[in-house]
Amino acid sequence: MKLINLVSMLFFTTAASTALATTIYSWTDDNGVVHFSDTPEVPQASTVELSVTEVLSQSTMVEASHVNNVEVETITAEIESPLPVATISLLAPLHQQTLRNNDGDITIRAVSNRKLNKTLQAQLVIDGQVYSKPQTQLSWELTNIDRGTHKIQIQLLNNGKILASSESITVYLHRASQARPKNSPVQPQ
Repeated sequence: MKLINLVSMLFFTTAASTALATTIYSWTDDNGVVHFSDTPEVPQASTVELSVTEVLSQSTMVEASHVNNVEVETITAEIESPLPVATISLLAPLHQQTLRNNDGDITIRAVSNRKLNKTLQAQLVIDGQVYSKPQTQLSWELTNIDRGTHKIQIQLLNNGKILASSESITVYLHRASQARPKNSPVQPQ
């Protein structure tokens, strides 16, 4: 059993290196204990070639073989490469931008390094409050937003849990006075 653990440990150590094959030396001491090393410690050490298989997916395969009358298990573990850290950023409007729109319309656009789907969605937060339900599009058309200062942030959600957040930006919305009705003519004095 110790031999299997030792060979497994050697395999994973060699898998971490970039070499496709590594030479391992093995010998048996006076007590009958089999040793493995990457350098020959004694003159009677024999070489054992371990090949490392490139990993591609999540599965493990174990093969048994005999080398110098010793059973050796070759373990091939395949692992998917990890995704980069999820990011999301606001493209428009810009931080500290002044927007002039009498209808209170704001167009918001964002970008993410992940493709959005049913479980990975984006959510708009305005002034600390969720504006609408999560969606798979990275653009929002807001209407009738009150004039004044607003903080905008986008959150990237994975099954409802926040995976990443954009930086919070501040925008200033200017619109005509709310005391004057929309489309009312200005009276000359």
